Amino acid sequence: MTHDAAAQLALFGCLAGTLALGVWAQAKVTTVEDYVVAGRRLPFALSTATLLATWYGAGTLLVATEAVRAEGLRAIALDPLGAGLCLLLAGWFLARPLWSMGLVTLPDLFGRAWGVRAERWGAALMVPGYVGWVAAQLAALTGVVTWVTGLEPTPALALVSTVGIAYTLAGGMWAVAVTDAVQGVVLAVGVGVLTGTLVMRLGDGSLLAGGAAVWEGTAPDRRILVPTDALGPWVAALAAGALGNLPGQDLAQRLFAARSADTARAAALTAGGLYLVLGVGPVVMGLAANQLAPGRADEAV
Repeated sequence: MTHDAAAQLALFGCLAGTLALGVWAQAKVTTVEDYVVAGRRLPFALSTATLLATWYGAGTLLVATEAVRAEGLRAIALDPLGAGLCLLLAGWFLARPLWSMGLVTLPDLFGRAWGVRAERWGAALMVPGYVGWVAAQLAALTGVVTWVTGLEPTPALALVSTVGIAYTLAGGMWAVAVTDAVQGVVLAVGVGVLTGTLVMRLGDGSLLAGGAAVWEGTAPDRRILVPTDALGPWVAALAAGALGNLPGQDLAQRLFAARSADTARAAALTAGGLYLVLGVGPVVMGLAANQLAPGRADEAV
C-alpha cells in the first residue's frame, strides 16, 4: 500500500492541532466546575457541537458504515437512528430539569435521591460500560492512522490514546468542547465531500443519477429499514441506542456544561437533528461500497 505524504501530514497536523487546542483551553480552567462542566458557560454553538460529538466520530463513520455495508438499512437501528433519537429525547425530556438541578456528574443525582452509597455505586458501575464504547472509538481511529501512515496497530493505538488523554487532561470539558467544535466542522465537510464524490462516481458525475444507482444497485433485502422477520432484535437495538444511552455520564456532562437550561435543551434538539442528517453520509457510503467494491461485504460478515 502506498501512503500519501499529504494525507500523513494532514493527519499528524490534525492530531497536533487537537493537542494544542487542549493546552490552550487549560487557561480557562480555574475550578473543578470549570474542569468538569466548563463552568456551565458553553454557548449554544459549542454546546451543540459537543453534544453532536458525543457519539458522532470515528466509530460512526467506520463501524456504522461497515454495518450498513454488511446488513443493509436495518443496521441503522443502533447508529445513527438510535443515537440521534437519544439526543432528541434528552432535549425534550431531560435537558431542562437536569441542568436546573445544578449537578456536576450524573451520580450526583443518585446521591441526592438515595445517598452517598448510591452515588458511589452509580459511578463505579458506569465505568465498565464505557470500556467497550471507548475501545470501539479508539479502534476505529487506530484503523485510520494505520491505513494512512502504515504504522503497526500497537503504536498507532498508543498515539491516538496519548493524544486523546493528553488534551482531555489538559483542558477538561473546555478542551473537549472546543476540539469537538473544530473537528465537527472538518468531519461534516469531509463526510459531505466523500459521500458526494462516491455517489457522483456511480452516477457519472450526477448526484441524482448516482443516488438512483445506489438505491437500484442495493439488493431488495438490504433496502428494508424495519425487518418484520427480525423485529424483536431490531427494536432492541433501537432501544439500546435511544434509551440505553440516556443515563450516561458523557451525555449528562455535556448538558450540564451549557450556560442555561434553555441552551441545553436547544443544543440537544439541534444536535439530534444534525446527527440524523449527518448520519445519512455513512449510510449512503455503506450502500455504495457494495457496488464500488463488490464481494467484500460478505467477507465483513
